Amino acid sequence: MISTHQTHLRAINKYSFRVILMVALAGLLSACQATGRVLADSNDTTTGPNKSIYYVYLAGPEVFLPKPIAAGIEKKVTIAKLSKQNDWPFELIGLYPMDNDIPDFAPNFATGIKIYEANIALMDKADFVAANMVRFRGPSMDVGTAFEMGYMRGLNKPVFAYYESEPFYGSKEAPGLYTDRIAKFYPMSVNDPTKDQFGQSIEDFKMADNLMMIGALSSGNSEISTSFEEAILQIAEFIKSQPKHSAQ
Repeated sequence: MISTHQTHLRAINKYSFRVILMVALAGLLSACQATGRVLADSNDTTTGPNKSIYYVYLAGPEVFLPKPIAAGIEKKVTIAKLSKQNDWPFELIGLYPMDNDIPDFAPNFATGIKIYEANIALMDKADFVAANMVRFRGPSMDVGTAFEMGYMRGLNKPVFAYYESEPFYGSKEAPGLYTDRIAKFYPMSVNDPTKDQFGQSIEDFKMADNLMMIGALSSGNSEISTSFEEAILQIAEFIKSQPKHSAQ
């Protein structure tokens, strides 16, 4: 038979448990609210008083250089230097493909798809693309970079480009004309300069690369810059020309 004392103790224990549970739930709710505030702050696109952040996807075959990570760091340092020198009323942040952390990295198909998906996520986050259209393993630009320019253009995000050859070939080159590069780096017809050795016609619209790539630049500066630094400055000018910043 349970005594009156034991019944009283049980009632106290039940009450204590309820109090502890309520306190714990209140603490958990407070923590969730705090986490929500942190997440909201992390998605805020301003830094400092009324200073917006714009992300630039850094596209190009630099990821194939002997020191690809260093190449990306150098570009980010350049952006930070230009930002400090020009005291922009906004902040530019570079997004480089090798920023991605690829789990279980291996030279296989599955890893390739992971890289693709990670790069897509970076481009979805970015506001602009700055692409190096340097010739790569042939007379035209890197095909991966071409895709990234097209993807960004398809998202209606401004496309900017530059041509930097020195990291790849040890000397500076001008973009020149696509037809001239084809004649220099691809077998041509002996009898017809408008065709290659297989009789296929050569695109000639007095452009530096395929017309679809040059056309994509109409969303940005409409030309290929001579350096990465110049492309970043043009992106900054583009931002300042927008209503939000034109009065600043």
